[in-house]
Amino acid sequence: MEVRMRKIGFIIHPVLFCLITGLLLPAVVTAPAACAAEKAEEASIEDLLKTAYEHKQHGRYEEAREVYAVVEQKLEQESPKNSDAQWKLIKGLMQIDLETGDTKAAFHRLESGLKQDAQRPELQAWAAQMYYEAGQYPEAKKHVASALALDGDQPRAHLIQAHLLTEAGKIDEANEAYRWFVRYYNRAQPEDAETLLVIAEGATQYARWNSVSQIFNFVVNTLCPDAFKADPLAWEASYLSGLILQEKYNRPQSGEEFQAALKTNSQAAPVYVALARTALEIREFDQSSELLERALKINPRLLEGLLLKCDLEIINGQYKDALKTVAAAEKINARSQLVLARKAACFLLLDGVPGPEDLKPYFDESETDEKTAENKSRFSQLLTKLLAQNPKPGYFLFEVGNLLEAKRQFAFAEFAYLKTKELMPQLSGPLTSLGMLYMAMGRTDLAQQTLNEAFSADPYHVRVSNMRKVLGVLESYGSIVTDHFVIRYDSKADYILGQYMADYLEEIYPEMVKQFGYQPPGKTQFEIYHDAKGLSAHQWFSARMIGLPWIQTIGASTGAVVALTSPTAMKEPYNWASVLKHELVHVFTLQQTKYKIPHWFTEALAVRSEGAARPQRFNQLLVERVPKNEIYGLDELDGVFVRPKSSANWDFAYCQSLLCADFMVAEFGDDALKKLLLSYQKQASTATAIQECFGISQEEFEKRYHAYLHKIADYLKGYPQEESALDFRELQKQYEANQDDPDLAGRYAYRLLRLRKKADARKIAQGVLKMKPAQAQAALTIAQLELLSEDLDSALAVLQAPLKSKTPDVEVLSLAGKLLLKQSEFDKALPVYQKGHATYPYQTEWLQGLSIIYQQEKNLKAMQETHLKLVHLDPADEESMKLLMEGYRKQGKLAEALRWGEAALQVDVLDPETHLALAQIALKLDRKKLAIRELKMLLHLQEDNADLRYLLAQTLLEDGQPEAARTELELLLKQNPDHADARKLKQKL
Repeated sequence: MEVRMRKIGFIIHPVLFCLITGLLLPAVVTAPAACAAEKAEEASIEDLLKTAYEHKQHGRYEEAREVYAVVEQKLEQESPKNSDAQWKLIKGLMQIDLETGDTKAAFHRLESGLKQDAQRPELQAWAAQMYYEAGQYPEAKKHVASALALDGDQPRAHLIQAHLLTEAGKIDEANEAYRWFVRYYNRAQPEDAETLLVIAEGATQYARWNSVSQIFNFVVNTLCPDAFKADPLAWEASYLSGLILQEKYNRPQSGEEFQAALKTNSQAAPVYVALARTALEIREFDQSSELLERALKINPRLLEGLLLKCDLEIINGQYKDALKTVAAAEKINARSQLVLARKAACFLLLDGVPGPEDLKPYFDESETDEKTAENKSRFSQLLTKLLAQNPKPGYFLFEVGNLLEAKRQFAFAEFAYLKTKELMPQLSGPLTSLGMLYMAMGRTDLAQQTLNEAFSADPYHVRVSNMRKVLGVLESYGSIVTDHFVIRYDSKADYILGQYMADYLEEIYPEMVKQFGYQPPGKTQFEIYHDAKGLSAHQWFSARMIGLPWIQTIGASTGAVVALTSPTAMKEPYNWASVLKHELVHVFTLQQTKYKIPHWFTEALAVRSEGAARPQRFNQLLVERVPKNEIYGLDELDGVFVRPKSSANWDFAYCQSLLCADFMVAEFGDDALKKLLLSYQKQASTATAIQECFGISQEEFEKRYHAYLHKIADYLKGYPQEESALDFRELQKQYEANQDDPDLAGRYAYRLLRLRKKADARKIAQGVLKMKPAQAQAALTIAQLELLSEDLDSALAVLQAPLKSKTPDVEVLSLAGKLLLKQSEFDKALPVYQKGHATYPYQTEWLQGLSIIYQQEKNLKAMQETHLKLVHLDPADEESMKLLMEGYRKQGKLAEALRWGEAALQVDVLDPETHLALAQIALKLDRKKLAIRELKMLLHLQEDNADLRYLLAQTLLEDGQPEAARTELELLLKQNPDHADARKLKQKL
């Protein structure tokens, strides 16, 4: 799923993206060790300017300034004045000022230059660009006019003129102004790098607006390379090429271009911002922040850097911080549509998002000012002022739409994209975003139409291409339509799964409506992706959710649509019913609160709904982090979900969210969760909702909640913690300083063994055991060494002393238990596993060992209790579910047997043994319809099984379905004409 630009043109390859997850950034190119002042004095001005330019293009700004200073001294001594050299000096210094954020100095140089050489068209064009980028449009317009009066073909002046027309809403005139670059290139055929890059920028904008794909190709494969040939130091050529490729989501090639730019200029701040945006798009948030920080350190006034910083803050829900960043950006350019878009997004997310009907009057010329004047919100005031300056602010609307869509404000985003499309139909971006939005909303017919239109406008956009492929796969899928759901599935691979999912969703729907006091309007769409067209199920699922082939989870919900990787296509099984319920909770809570619910609370409700025991990993993290008070505040949790620094942080965010819900129920009653949800439904903030629901401040709430976490962590005392991250050398240093400490020595010996230093480990461990026979790590060291020679008896013998301690080490228990099972010493293994389970009740290892022991002892009651605990701890333990089914079946408890058989299918829906057992149980319960369903599913797996088909025909006849029975018998006799029982049964019809 990749779109590539090559010298021969654009071609599409259906291969997996190479995601940029690490960036090799070049080291800063250092200046020569010393500067020979004498040589500088002797060099000509032309040579000095060339040297200064080289320094500047390599990012050696201080060295460049030093050389320019020598040039300035030489120029002061010249007569007559060399105006060309003077211009190169001013331009070079201005560019350094701008690239390092010293805008004030740059404008000072500009004004000085204009006083000296106002008749230079290039200088006037630069003045126009600088004033335009500062948001001073009237001044920029004046300098454009001056430049074009001096040189009607001044490219930079034409570019700024086109930009100014766009900002004034004169879109048709702006389009013609961008078209000028195509005509000028064809007419003039310029060859210098600077002109080629200005032409490339203008021509690219024309290509965007008019869907001229050949121009993109020409810019990337001709103009930018030609500019680089003309000036091998023009890193800007690689940067521009990378931006175009990045715009099309061609990350591998854009990354190559950005790295090429940094190879020339390691201080090119805009390139770091571009790489930071790439990292953000693939959800590498920490890397994005690091790259952005580097860019802003080089140039603190880099507008695109501040915009990206604002985006990161909005993603994290830090709207007040984002407004501070917007204020900094406004000091650079208060008129920029991109700056105003971020400001508007913050206002909306802080103050409330209006509906489409509330927005329409602002764009309707027939509406009076009084109708819009009633709304005095900050957003309203900003929009009114902007429309007065620019009646077609397409870029503003498009950016606000993107930002609000990221916060799941779909109705606003749709309005913004549609209005952008109306005001500036030249833009392909809104079409792309609108198509993606319709996919997120489950409106696939509209998505298909819109994405096709977007693809025609921009056939090299990777996400559009990928999403159209997803729609192609969906077209081949079957559909099951129920009262409240539409399930889309691969009808060949997942026919059985689709049927069971449909039944399960309808079964839990009434319970969830009652639980949340809410019913989603319309039918919720579930899409189950399987392997197809050479790509894995997970790649298709990922492409469905984000247009790219990788996403961390196996299921996801937009609030309107749920997509899953098919469990039948996964190597590791999972409980699909739990995942369905989890994602359906998101549908309810997100829609019910109009997406205002915090991420942590919707996850808390979703995880809690699964009904499983707290995962072992959660307990591990509680033991490790809570005693150190490494606990996230509620306001932090959303940020952790969005940008976890590690999988452990991700897990702990889920753990804390779940336990916060448990705490609320324990502290404030069974209806606490529903109360809080209703507060979010009223669009309340977390602080307001907590005060309203529980009568305490958020600070007090979190204080009590953290105390609750400490109680749980205390209960888990003795729970095994991960090995200390203490460096081996530090451990060695501590051991050498205090060799008489048996616990320290034991730890050191065990670490030596892991480093394969067996002799040293044995010697130290033996010495420890002489002092303290129950020292766990020393015993484990010797036991492991004995096992290398397969001496199980000696290994067990050395473990006896630590086993008798009050709280045995978990590794000692584990190793001893495994060795005893291996020797079939079940009576001795029993107390070991019982002790392990009593000490660490959330670990499945001890229950699995007990299950083996109870099976050997034929202790059916104990075995059944063990399996019940196992499936509570691990909802994907299909084997325990099947054993429970068989156990209850033998006891004659058929209803319970049926329940556990159905639970087993929620892990492996294609297991023929379970289907057959369920059919047999259903027949004994005289539930013929259920038996018929199970037999049909079994025959879907085993079409040629004559005995099964006969049993199905017989059951259909007994259920009063003679025609269906006849059909099955005819098929059976066609496959097996000599089936005597089938012939007899057919005669009865």
